[in-house]
Amino acid sequence: MKTSFYNIFIYFIIISTILIACHKEDKDIEVNLAYQLIADKTWYLDYSQNISGSTVTNRTYLGQPTYFINYLKNLATSDSDGLIGIYEIIKTDSSLVISVQAKTNSGNPSTYNYEIESIGQKNMIMNYNKNNTKTRLFFSTQK
Repeated sequence: MKTSFYNIFIYFIIISTILIACHKEDKDIEVNLAYQLIADKTWYLDYSQNISGSTVTNRTYLGQPTYFINYLKNLATSDSDGLIGIYEIIKTDSSLVISVQAKTNSGNPSTYNYEIESIGQKNMIMNYNKNNTKTRLFFSTQK
């Protein structure tokens, strides 16, 4: 009886380890792919959506000087507002998040997180929530 329980326990440990390892690999693959898709490109903000309750407000930036952000392979980032810093992509239970730690031109710290809704070679949609309003940002790149 002890041998049977011991064998079941060992099988449980082995299967649990395999499942955890496979899940970690999937997480790493998603994060690594996201890094590859955004790195060394200038991302231009094409338009944004503010969603508050059932009210949706769109704002377009096409054809005019606009906000842009650079994400580099060395994990550095800079944007048109003068923020310079570092970024990382984190996989949470339900999404990928870009976490930025930067400084303004005057040296003040600025930390923010964007959830990645969608990412491709030339388009990216991110969002953030503030004061019960969800803002969706639609970016494109020339590369």
